[in-house]
Amino acid sequence: MVASKKMSKSFFDCQYGFISCTATSLVLYAISFVAIFLIIDLQNVSSIPSKLHNIYLTTPETAGVLVSPHSEELSHSPIVDTSEHFELSLQGNGEEKGSEEDDYSLIPPENISTRERIAWFRRQLPELRIFQPTTLSQQFHSRVLNFTNKGCSILFYMIWLSPSQSFGKREFLTMDTLFKAHPQGCLLIISKSMDSKRGNRVLKPLLDRGFKALAITPDLPFLVKDTPAEAWLEEMKSGTRDPGKIPLFQNLSNLLRLALLYKYGGVYVDIDLIILKNFSGLRNAIGAQSVNPVTKKWNRLNGAVMVFDRKHPILLDFLQEFASTFDGNRWGHNGPYLVSRVIDRVGNTPGYNLTILPPRAFYLVVWNKIERLFKKPENEIEARWVESEIKGVNKGETYAVHLWNKISREFDIEEGSVMARLISEHCIVCDSIAKILDEEDFKSDSSGTSIGLRSIQKSLGKQGTHPKADDNELIEEEEEDPLIPPKHMSRDERIDWFRNQLPKLKIFKPVNSSQHFHYRVLNFLNRGCSTLFHIIWLSSAKSFGKREFVTLDSFFKVYPQQCLVILSRSMESRRGYTILKPFLDRGFKVIAITPDLPFLFKGTPAESWLEEMKSGDRDPGSIPLFQNLSNLLRLAFLYKYGGVYMDSDMIIMKDFTQFKNAVGAQSIDPVTRKWTRLNGAVMIFDIHHPILVEFMREFALSFDGNKWGHNGPYLVTRVIERVGNSPGYNLTILPHKAFFPVDWVKIRRLFKKPVDESDSKWVENTLIFSV
Repeated sequence: MVASKKMSKSFFDCQYGFISCTATSLVLYAISFVAIFLIIDLQNVSSIPSKLHNIYLTTPETAGVLVSPHSEELSHSPIVDTSEHFELSLQGNGEEKGSEEDDYSLIPPENISTRERIAWFRRQLPELRIFQPTTLSQQFHSRVLNFTNKGCSILFYMIWLSPSQSFGKREFLTMDTLFKAHPQGCLLIISKSMDSKRGNRVLKPLLDRGFKALAITPDLPFLVKDTPAEAWLEEMKSGTRDPGKIPLFQNLSNLLRLALLYKYGGVYVDIDLIILKNFSGLRNAIGAQSVNPVTKKWNRLNGAVMVFDRKHPILLDFLQEFASTFDGNRWGHNGPYLVSRVIDRVGNTPGYNLTILPPRAFYLVVWNKIERLFKKPENEIEARWVESEIKGVNKGETYAVHLWNKISREFDIEEGSVMARLISEHCIVCDSIAKILDEEDFKSDSSGTSIGLRSIQKSLGKQGTHPKADDNELIEEEEEDPLIPPKHMSRDERIDWFRNQLPKLKIFKPVNSSQHFHYRVLNFLNRGCSTLFHIIWLSSAKSFGKREFVTLDSFFKVYPQQCLVILSRSMESRRGYTILKPFLDRGFKVIAITPDLPFLFKGTPAESWLEEMKSGDRDPGSIPLFQNLSNLLRLAFLYKYGGVYMDSDMIIMKDFTQFKNAVGAQSIDPVTRKWTRLNGAVMIFDIHHPILVEFMREFALSFDGNKWGHNGPYLVTRVIERVGNSPGYNLTILPHKAFFPVDWVKIRRLFKKPVDESDSKWVENTLIFSV
């Protein structure tokens, strides 16, 4: 592979996550389970430099598209000396603002009317931080002026309205290639979540090399003031306008780019691009996404890249169109379709002098063919195509390649592909980022310890079962719901005790994250999952330890392309994100989601049981309630979505998705060979399978919180014994060796090293069977 720059292989393979990383095979995984107790300290992240580099502003003539914001109209605003603030911000002395969700919680519930959605939105308004002024947002204008007054050959904007935690490798790549093409340029990242300690750490590799980048909290009212969008914002803030069913942050991003360009001028770029060429020669330009093959005239434009002088009149037209035709229910209506409509209508107005660039400028490949750029050539014809594309984009009229991240985020960038070649030739940080981010994480040592096990050791800390954490980095961890009643109580005393606990039980209380549960599950499913797996964790994130991590680790060894949902309130947190980070960094699809109990149980026999429990009229039993909630949750989730439930104390060894509507036997009669007990530790069911309704009915009618297993494995056994042969059920009962090869009373044997030849043979035979 010919490349102008040799990349650090460990970084290229693992850090950016572009080429699939395959962990060393977990030989003797089940037997050498003890290896997970090797301990490695989490390394502290070094702090960000406290000052931005001094730079000086060029004139508009020498700056290409940048027009100085210091016109008479703007310069009357007092310029606040923010050097002290920047020092604090860059050193990260303040805690990250907001929760890990930030305002991507602006997702309305499914299947509600316009009136209901407006009412819902009105209730959310007091909590929407993006609409509320803060110290940082009120300093927005002065910080922009201060930043651009230090020497920018060209001013770029990116917008990031998601949590800083989800700002990943591919987003970093856009910044990396931007500064390769524009080393003297300035980049403003318009983002509340990135204007934080975590955001500063993301930018640190660029800042350390002297590049000029700043994350800045936007001031929406200031940006839209005296524009047609000002009235639109006031309507939204008053709660009188329908936000639509599309997440509002998507439409706010469309609005912000137009307002920024109108106020300051410069270049807006989406955050899923590879930038190949300097943009300084472009002025008042936008790219065509597609053209008519006969007339060669564009038929759709796209605002993923927009280059405009400050206060260009077309920007007012865009803002007018946004405010007057806003529709939050139609994807693209306020974005690419908007710029297409307006330019089609007024683009030829005298004095506008617009430049419409051909599709190859930014949209080399249409979205539904983007995968081709990620695939390595398999034969000589494909290899010649790769070479032709590389020469074309490097010598032709391609300024950047739009990656259509919503589609391409699931693709690995294979070595030798067009993408791999472009990255190797247009990156800066990639040569040394592996060392910055601890290259040792991405190696297997000489002993054969796998990537997965090394990550367990590092992610879960030196002592105990939870990561080390700076108190300013993670939100304060609260104890989970105290669902364990005192011992030696009578039934009536326990009911009274439980009734007193109800106001404190967080799992019964709706929160923003639980109210978006269904939408988030569907959104996660859209990432390309052929089967949806889920586990349940109703304990605190602190107690999610090494052995639970092994379940996830072995799962992704067997299912590298599948999706795993962790139903957990505590794991949907910064601590939970830290635990899951080794998997996310390697491109695996895993998410922790706070469950919405009323939604999951609605329309099922479990709905009335939940209402009784919430009313405090039912005995929760002496067994911790979260154990019984776990039994019920797996049934409800399988009924709503189908897929596979797994306990969190397993080692996954083989693909079992070929089974359908299956559950495993825990024990069999040695004479008849018929199962005597089933177990719901693994359950595989189609969506809305009728046996799941039977399970939930049995749970609700026969619930007993005082008998261990009554609402779990014994329940599954009772129901299948009673109705399992019903026509159409077509159940599969897997033999006990499928999931329970060793009885619980003999499990200790798996953890012991062999002490004689007989033990050694048993180990070998067990491995042959299991693997």
